[in-house]
Amino acid sequence: MSTHDDEQLENIKLFWQDYGTPILVGSSIALAVFAGWRYWQQTKLETASQAAGTYQRTQEAYQKLNLSPDDKEANTELQREAQKLIQEYATTPYALNAALLLAKRGMENKDLKEAEKQLRWVLTQPVDDGVKSIATLRLAQLFVEKGDNKGALELLAKDTNAAFTPSRDELRGDILKTMGDVAGAQKAYQSAVKALVERNEPRPLLEMKMADVGLVAPEIKRPSPIKPEAGA
Repeated sequence: MSTHDDEQLENIKLFWQDYGTPILVGSSIALAVFAGWRYWQQTKLETASQAAGTYQRTQEAYQKLNLSPDDKEANTELQREAQKLIQEYATTPYALNAALLLAKRGMENKDLKEAEKQLRWVLTQPVDDGVKSIATLRLAQLFVEKGDNKGALELLAKDTNAAFTPSRDELRGDILKTMGDVAGAQKAYQSAVKALVERNEPRPLLEMKMADVGLVAPEIKRPSPIKPEAGA
């Protein structure tokens, strides 16, 4: 072996003495991170799949109750599967939907305490403003059922996703009308219908409510369906 080769070999030995361990450790860490990421992805997929199956059973039980409200077996299944989602899969959208279903069931059965419990749970979760608006609207309706119009109006004063502002303002108008505040009801209904006009979204019941407080609702026509092109 030449002197040059000896020097190259010696340099390699020195390099590994100085940097070999950090390289090996760094490679091990990288492999561990990658394995952890793969495991997390797989676990996430499995969790989503399990939650989806549980939610499907929840929906099926609820549909059975729509057909047979006194079906005790279906009610037991609904409660069991929905609670499983809330307790074991709380971070998934399925848990939020399950809680909303339980709240709806509570409202249908006049179990306002249970409905309020579920809606408040949804509002404590890190949800998008659309889901939060749905839960807030339903909770406000629940307050109206309880006779707490002031509490309902306080809820409706909070920020709402733009998609739900007409429903919020319509409900506010309903409450104010019940309280004898006709001018306030008119203002709320006008705000609701303004948003609906911008969307070309007619709402006949709102038009009737407006007429009841002396307002004439603007005509809103649904956009004509798009006709397929000839030969398409």
